[in-house]
Amino acid sequence: MSMVWQLDWKIIVFSCFHLLLFLLAAPLLQGWIKKVKAFWQMRRGPSLLQPYRDLRKYMDKEEVISEHASWILLITPSIVLGSTLLSSLVIPGPWGGAPIQGMGSLFWLVASFGLARFFLALAGLDAGGTFGGMGSSREVFVAALVEPAFILSLVVLALMTETTSLTVMIAELQGMSIFETPRILALLALVLIAIAEMGRIPVDNPDTHLELTMIHEGMLLDYSGRSLAFLHWAEQLKQLLLLQLIALLIMPVNMNLLYTQGGGIQFGVLVTQSILQIGLVALLGAFFATIESAHVKVRLFRIPNFLAVGLAAAILALLTLWITKGGI
Repeated sequence: MSMVWQLDWKIIVFSCFHLLLFLLAAPLLQGWIKKVKAFWQMRRGPSLLQPYRDLRKYMDKEEVISEHASWILLITPSIVLGSTLLSSLVIPGPWGGAPIQGMGSLFWLVASFGLARFFLALAGLDAGGTFGGMGSSREVFVAALVEPAFILSLVVLALMTETTSLTVMIAELQGMSIFETPRILALLALVLIAIAEMGRIPVDNPDTHLELTMIHEGMLLDYSGRSLAFLHWAEQLKQLLLLQLIALLIMPVNMNLLYTQGGGIQFGVLVTQSILQIGLVALLGAFFATIESAHVKVRLFRIPNFLAVGLAAAILALLTLWITKGGI
C-alpha cells in the first residue's frame, strides 16, 4: 500500500511539473516568435517577456460581460484553457515522457483540441455580436478542412509504429529513418496544418483586428480581463504543444541512451537532449515567423486550396505506406 501511495505521489508531482513547464514556457515562445518577426521587419520589436506582461495586464483588468451573454460565454475561457492543459498531458516533454502514455493518447489530443474549438465557436455566437459570429463561422469552416488532415497524418505515423500512444510512437520513430516517404509526407501535412491550427499567416493573422480578415481574434472580441487572459494563454499553449509535437516527430528522444539498464536516468544525456529539443522548438518557431514575414494572408476562399495541400500530403502518406508495406 505504501509503495502504491509513493508511486501515486511521484506521478502527481511529475504531472504538475509537466503542466507547469508548458504553461510557463508558452508565453516565452510567443515572445520569441514576435522577436523573430520584428527582426525580419527591421525593427526592434517587443521584449521576449512582453507576453507575460500582457497576461498580467489582462488579469488585473475588470471584466465587461454583455447582458445578452449566457453561461456559455462565462465558462468557455476555463474550458478552453482546461482542455488545452488536458492535451498537454499526452505530449511528451523534452525528456521524452508524458504523464499519460497509454494507448489512445493520439485521440485524446485530437478530442481536447476539438473540445476547445467547439466551445470557443459557441461563445463567439453567444453574445450576438456580428464579428463574433463571423469569426465562429470562419473557424468552423477552417476546422472542417484542418481536422481530417490532422487526424490522418497522425494515424499514418500510428500505423508505422503500430501504436496510438504518442509517447511510444515517438520512441519507435527513433529507430526508423526520417527519410521514409510516408513519414516525410505526414510531417509535411502536420506542418501545413499547424499553420492553420495556430492561426498563422497565410491562413489567419494573429496580430490584426481588421474585421474583414480576422478569424480567431473575431471570437475573442466580447472578452476582457481574466477571461481574455485565459484565452490568449490557451492559444499560446496550443502553439507550444504543436511545435513540441512536430519537434519530437522530427528528432525523437533516444530513450535507450536516456535510461540505464537499472532504470536510472543519465542526467548528462537528459540535459543534452532537452537542450536539443528546446533548440529545435525555437528553430521551428523562427521558421513559422519567417513564413509570416515573407507571405501575406490569403483570401478566405483561397484557404481551402492551401489546406488541400496538407490533406493531399496526408492521403499520399497513407497510400505510400500501404504500397511500401504491402497492405495495412
